[in-house]
Amino acid sequence: MRKALPLLACLFSVGPAGAQVRPFVFTVTTSGAAAGPDSRPWTAFYDAGYGERTAEPFGYDGVEQRFGLQGRLGAGFTLLGHVAFGIGDDATRSSQEAEVLKDVLGSTSSMRLAVGLGARREWQGTTAALARVCLGWSARRTLLFGNLRLEKPFAEGRDSVDLITTLGWLQGVGSGLRIGVEAVGEDLEGFWEAEEAEGGAKLYAGPSLHWSAPTGRLWLSASGGPILYATRSGRTSPAPRPLDASGNGFTLRVSLGYTF
Repeated sequence: MRKALPLLACLFSVGPAGAQVRPFVFTVTTSGAAAGPDSRPWTAFYDAGYGERTAEPFGYDGVEQRFGLQGRLGAGFTLLGHVAFGIGDDATRSSQEAEVLKDVLGSTSSMRLAVGLGARREWQGTTAALARVCLGWSARRTLLFGNLRLEKPFAEGRDSVDLITTLGWLQGVGSGLRIGVEAVGEDLEGFWEAEEAEGGAKLYAGPSLHWSAPTGRLWLSASGGPILYATRSGRTSPAPRPLDASGNGFTLRVSLGYTF
């Protein structure tokens, strides 16, 4: 029995949650401060997704490909950016996004807090300013993290500020493997504003999976599930929101990355 305990501990343990740069596909976590001379502060990732009756932040209404980079800049700063290409409705569009976040508590704390600013060029060509607050808790086998994101689109007929929330939870179940759930909420003001400008509150919740190789360099994350209209609004706007009262949607996204 004594000999078996170390083997079981090795089998059911995973690396520190805080070391995983992108454990979720919708929820951002920061890289934190350098952990030592052998730390790998940068990761390049490729996302592939498919969605129906959906739009950002849930995905693209059609097939989407995304190429991105995330890493430490030093002094607790993290750079996150990507370029995306979407194919749907016989058209190909692109979008770009970049953010800089600052770790407030640092990587030595189990609690993680970061704030940041950024900008995005949307699929339809609209520019939006971004602000994000990341709050989470990490342990050796458990990761719980949430984002509060504010978007200010520079276009007429849109909400003055969009509020987007995400929540992700992962639990280690084996060597390099974590499973859990991830959720996203958008236009939540639709719960108390009957005439919310962009169609009403939208909610996503689905299973989440994260796997990393023993070296920690190669990793894979995935999540997918339904997108539900929690409320309905009769107003319309130029916002890229294809969902309407006739039905809900779904999204699936897989992210593959290499840390260096």
